[in-house]
Parts: sequence; structure tokens; C-alpha cells
Amino acid sequence: MEESKKPVTELHAEITEWKSNVELVRTEISTFQKQLNEIVIKNNHEEVLKEAEHFQNQFIRQLEVSDELFHELKAADHKLAEAADTGTDSGTVFAEPNSSLRDNVGTYNKLFLDLKNEFHLFLEKWM
Repeated sequence: MEESKKPVTELHAEITEWKSNVELVRTEISTFQKQLNEIVIKNNHEEVLKEAEHFQNQFIRQLEVSDELFHELKAADHKLAEAADTGTDSGTVFAEPNSSLRDNVGTYNKLFLDLKNEFHLFLEKWM
């Protein structure tokens, strides 16, 4: 279906934005880990330690998922570059948007937002 195709440059910009978002999440997780360490140092209550372990595990998993998604985004961007290289002389090359990749990014963002909100509640409780 020709009408569902988008210019490669538009798809590349979208992927670049998604990659930047993954980098931002990695940075936020690093900040969260530092905050978590501060709380554990100040509070050695059993409840705090249990919750801290939960968040540490969630942060590790979020970083793993970030790495996987970033790799997936780089591969998709590489495919777009190949499509652009084999393009026409008109200068505009069209490609199918990757709906499963878009879904993965949406799920990734939602899960991170949920984790972030949960962690902020933890911070409010123990800081």
C-alpha cells in the first residue's frame, strides 16, 4: 500500500528521537540508582531494604530492556539507510513504518513511566 509509506527521512527522524529517549531513560535510571543508594545508607529498616531491592532489580531490568531496544532501533535505522541508498533519483525514498517497533517503543515508554512514578512515591515516603 503506497499511501501507508512514509519518507525515509521522516522515519529516520522518528528512530533518532526514540534512540535519544532511550539514552534519557538510561540517564534517569543512573540518577535513580544514586538516590536509592542514598536512601539505603540513611535508612536500614527492613521495609526500606526490601523496597530498595525491588527497585534495584527493576532498574537492572530496565537497563537491559533499554539496551535491547536501542539495538533494535539501530538495526531499523540501518535498514532505512540501506533503503535510502537504493532509492530513486527523485530524492525521496519511501518505506513502510515498522508498527511492531512503534508498539515496542510505546510499551517501553509506558513501563518506564510506571516505574518512574512508583519510584517517586518511594522517594516521597523515605526521603
